[in-house]
Amino acid sequence: MRTFKLVVLVILNCLLVIPMTAEAREYVVSLSEVSDCLRKAQPGDRIVIRQGTYTDNMLKWQGSGTAQHPVTIEAQQPGMVVLSGKTSVQVAGEYLTIRGLYFKGAVPTRRGVIDFAIGNRYAYNCRLTDCVMDDCNTPRRDVVSSYIVLSGRHNRVDHCSLTGKCTLGVTLLVNLNGEECLENYHQIDHNYFGPRDVYGSNGAETMRIGTSQQSYLSSRTVVENNLFERCNGEVEVISVKSSDNIIRRNVLLECEGVVALRHGRRNLVEQNCFIGNHRRNTGGVRIVDADHRVVDNTFYQLAGSRFFSALGVMYAVPNSLPNRYVMVKDVTISGNTFFDCKSIDMETGKDPERTVAPQNVNFADNIISSHAKDMPKLPSNQVMRKGRGASWQRPEPPVAPHYPQVTVTCPQGADVVALIKSAPAGSTVVLQGSEYVLQESIVIDKPLTIRTAATTVLRYAGDHVANIMTIANGGRLDISGIVFDGVLTPGKRLAHAGIATASDMYRTYSLKVKDCIFRNFNESGHAAIRGGKATFADSVVISHCEFYDISGNGIDYSAERDDKGRYNADDIIIEDCRFHRFLGIPVNIYRGGSDESTAGPYVSISGCTFSDCCNRQRGSVMRLIGPQLMDVSRCNFINSGCGGASIRLDEAIWEDITIHDCTFEHSGRIMTSTDRVKTYNNITK
Repeated sequence: MRTFKLVVLVILNCLLVIPMTAEAREYVVSLSEVSDCLRKAQPGDRIVIRQGTYTDNMLKWQGSGTAQHPVTIEAQQPGMVVLSGKTSVQVAGEYLTIRGLYFKGAVPTRRGVIDFAIGNRYAYNCRLTDCVMDDCNTPRRDVVSSYIVLSGRHNRVDHCSLTGKCTLGVTLLVNLNGEECLENYHQIDHNYFGPRDVYGSNGAETMRIGTSQQSYLSSRTVVENNLFERCNGEVEVISVKSSDNIIRRNVLLECEGVVALRHGRRNLVEQNCFIGNHRRNTGGVRIVDADHRVVDNTFYQLAGSRFFSALGVMYAVPNSLPNRYVMVKDVTISGNTFFDCKSIDMETGKDPERTVAPQNVNFADNIISSHAKDMPKLPSNQVMRKGRGASWQRPEPPVAPHYPQVTVTCPQGADVVALIKSAPAGSTVVLQGSEYVLQESIVIDKPLTIRTAATTVLRYAGDHVANIMTIANGGRLDISGIVFDGVLTPGKRLAHAGIATASDMYRTYSLKVKDCIFRNFNESGHAAIRGGKATFADSVVISHCEFYDISGNGIDYSAERDDKGRYNADDIIIEDCRFHRFLGIPVNIYRGGSDESTAGPYVSISGCTFSDCCNRQRGSVMRLIGPQLMDVSRCNFINSGCGGASIRLDEAIWEDITIHDCTFEHSGRIMTSTDRVKTYNNITK
């Protein structure tokens, strides 16, 4: 009898720990109801979000499934659940799967749009799949945020498309803060990382794993089978700042940057394909520290050098601090193919600070060639894209937008501000009047060409300080034949600039100015053309223009003054312009500090004449601080820079600067910081 009771008790106890096999439930809800569903959801349940656009979403999703039966949160139809406005999604718990959501123009309100943590509660074995994040930016480009912050352990991000990142911050960040985030074994695979413009500063990586202070902590993150296309934010497309990670079978297509083994040890880079197609600054792998393996990769037509080289093996700082450059040693580089690449650099960064050579680098069984017989087999465009990104929005090669050819005329007396505002993107606006007096700034927030039928004067006479023209988000301006007159109208406010940028921008812009006149900007803080802080132009081209009677600056791209390597325009071309009677600086370009995460700005100044310009003490006619590649040619300086310099530089030793075929008549000197500036065929009178 006692034996029977014991057997029954054992059976009952076993029955208590066996999970019930209840049928999984499905909830069809709105986005705001997901959190409540998760509180009662059981393993295997599906939470289906009704299609629609949901604006301003501060969401915390926490729940638990099992390996065999995760809890799934998914769109009713992939891509038809749109999250926009101020948005953050925090995820914690285990075995949650999020599928099919579309984050379109979502503005991150926390460190990431999606964060795999709620406070100190992390996500484990969770998955984000088949989602798209596009144009998820803060209004200002210098506000730091990410698309995805991975925390916890054993999480997966796969088959997602991450595009349109413009602002400061890493697109996808692997967070190692906290014991629960180490040895994480995250899986990042089959994603599409779409084009990202040059940012003009450090801190614009597409992916980062750890930080310099976490160098010797193991992350064990696997990044594989992803496509990175034109991810140009900064030199480090993938920045590895931890140990024991694997980067394999990815394609980096025309990316102006590298996979940087920046901090940490024992990282593996294998079977990746780096395709440059001779685009500027396309690179491969850069190596710092020890015990790495770079094997069986293909490097094809990479045009970068130094930090952007196809292969860069860094010189180190003696007794380096963790955040500088630790000695490279015990590294294997083998089985790789380098085809038609500009630079393989085993002395990257060698300078007076970085003096320690790499040690015990095994460079073996690599093919280096530019002969057609050695050309590697590259994946086709179709193969590169197949299976990458969201299933409902396959990645396509970036193409320039096409606009219909529309011409809009603006007669004398018309409201030019309203007319330009209503003009279709890509159209040509022809100003037919001789003068337009503006009560507010003309805002350029789309691609436009502006021409004149004859000479047209634009003059500001508003009640608040404003620019005559303001380039805003989306602005791409090609303008010619305009006179920008900053003269004061009695009882009204002055124009702050002829052409300048808006105060809050996150997209890059372009500016082309030809055959224009800028005059009478007669306050010291004003300028003819100015790029403001936290704005960035991919190109500025100014040709055949006249600037005269100006107390402020002429062409001013010097707003980033924090000396962290930031700058305001990537390519600046000034040619065949005339500058006369300046109190301020006619050409002022600034990139301060010694950060090497970017390759610009690129500056070309040719055929310009400067007369009676900036003769005050310590003044300078051209103030060119920090351009990485610059050529000044065929310029004439007449009675200019007498109290200081005609050309003032503060160059680093790696910058490539040439000044040639210029004439200095009763003008100041060329002021340099090193002996590396190349000067020839210059004449001093």
